[in-house]
Amino acid sequence: MKFQGRVASGVGQGAQFLALDWVQRELLRLIGLAPFPGTLNLRVAPEMRDALLAQREQFLRIADPASPDCPGYLKKVTLRAHGRICDSAWLILPEKTLHADILEFIAASPLRATLALNDGDRVEGETE
Repeated sequence: MKFQGRVASGVGQGAQFLALDWVQRELLRLIGLAPFPGTLNLRVAPEMRDALLAQREQFLRIADPASPDCPGYLKKVTLRAHGRICDSAWLILPEKTLHADILEFIAASPLRATLALNDGDRVEGETE
């Protein structure tokens, strides 16, 4: 599935989430990733987020063992911006969120630097 969005600053919740021991353990176990401590946020149409969430059964599932009824889902993606490509990023899509128009992405390296991004920049992507 193809998508596009604009880079948006977050409030640091992604970094806090990625610092949790169980998250780090699960990301290593499921996808072999030690993520950069932060997420790239893209503002998208709410319908795009809904369409991706509707496909979540095809994604890898990650959940806190202490709270398994609030999972997140992982899907490998390719991101493109400014003539640069990152084919080693992952969409991390929580089941529950306060933001109906934000997608979050993780990678081993800082995605903003990898793709030379600033707030408001357009990013195109595609799930694998």
